[in-house]
Amino acid sequence: MDGLLKNRDRIQLSEWIGRACNLVLLYKVSRDGGSAEKFHNLCDNKGPTVTVFYNTDNNVYGGYLSETWGGTDQWCIDQKAFLFKLYSVGEWKPKKFFSNGKSNNYYKSTNYGPLFANLWSFYGSPEKSCCGYKMGSTSFFSGSHFHMEGETSQSIANGHNDVTEMEVYFVKDGPLALEHATLWREQPQWNLQTFQELKEYITKYEPFEESEVPEANILLIGQVGAGKSSFLNTINSIFKGAISSRACTGSAENTLTKSFEKLRIRDPAAKKHLKFRICDTRGIEKALSIKEEDLRFIMDGNLPNHYIFNPVDSASAKVPGFVKDPTLKERMHVVVFVIDGSTLDVLPEDTLKKLKDFKTMVVDRGIPQLVLLTKMDKVCEFVEKDISNMFVSEGVEGLVTKAADVIGIPRSHVLPVKNYEKETLLNINVNILALGALRQALLFADDFLENQFEIEQENSRR
Repeated sequence: MDGLLKNRDRIQLSEWIGRACNLVLLYKVSRDGGSAEKFHNLCDNKGPTVTVFYNTDNNVYGGYLSETWGGTDQWCIDQKAFLFKLYSVGEWKPKKFFSNGKSNNYYKSTNYGPLFANLWSFYGSPEKSCCGYKMGSTSFFSGSHFHMEGETSQSIANGHNDVTEMEVYFVKDGPLALEHATLWREQPQWNLQTFQELKEYITKYEPFEESEVPEANILLIGQVGAGKSSFLNTINSIFKGAISSRACTGSAENTLTKSFEKLRIRDPAAKKHLKFRICDTRGIEKALSIKEEDLRFIMDGNLPNHYIFNPVDSASAKVPGFVKDPTLKERMHVVVFVIDGSTLDVLPEDTLKKLKDFKTMVVDRGIPQLVLLTKMDKVCEFVEKDISNMFVSEGVEGLVTKAADVIGIPRSHVLPVKNYEKETLLNINVNILALGALRQALLFADDFLENQFEIEQENSRR
């Protein structure tokens, strides 16, 4: 039977321990029986361990020992030992509690299970309860031997140590590997062939033929700093074969995108522009956000390329170059909401409202939508180390679900990506995610063009 620790738990514990390591399950009270003898048979003299308690109120907490368990019947001190919490009432709230380094903080005895000075397990064998096991509560998270940072047994465990499960893991040195982790979404093959196939598809892309539209228009909408311009630069970098910066990016209090830009991507190998435009807009922000009227004009094809947004007033028909009677080729064919996944949990209410209002405007026009969830490497350390872990990361999966709920869109339409920001060299896995997202946007654009063509055909027969 596998342990209950999730991928994010293992990653967090590895980070706290301070080195790359894997957690190998040694002892599980429900599987191996609740006895001190069994615990010591399985865990003594094995090396560093992590003990995890799962209490009946969905709190998860435990302790790390850098020394080894044994049966010498004495209190000992481990300078590197720490206590921790992972979940509070089922909610992910990781926190580490360091040893004070001055007093004995764990006990070696054949009569006890794993025993930290402020976190006891059991003597002999744990008392069974209706929901699991009653563990010891002596000095329960009292802070006498560990720095509790204001936390107590109440805030960590609802004041009790009644558990449904307790596990002890061996800390095995070596690169963190979650090869047995469950995929939450089918993933591409992370290889050169996949990259070349995606690049070839996009290079050869032609908009839905009957529509007679020369280029698909992909509109990017998102909050300031989410990565709209960075996504454009990422796509441009892939085709240039080196990191480039067509669109202005960087840190700023307000949006760096001051104008409406319908940007083309050039394929240097074929010496031609590809058959789509990525359309960048002013970002969503508290005071100087893109106006609803501006967005309507953009989606309907009225505003000219390079239109400079007025931070105070909305656009009007008096704008130089205003397209009074736009055709299908001027309109937007797919809308991509770009959301910063690292700030999704703290997105301001006014930003959420604007995203939802804009989404309603998009739906009213029958334009298909996607969501690009950016900065996933800042959400999950495991993804930061290797982008190919994107679809086994439970943290990323949770944000995909949340983004789908926020925008009101199917989960399959939310695509996690990583833009080029700090990198100086291209990464094939970053390329695969970005090109996969672009291909999906082009497919959706064709769906819209086909729908519009059929509507025009029906109208012409009336």
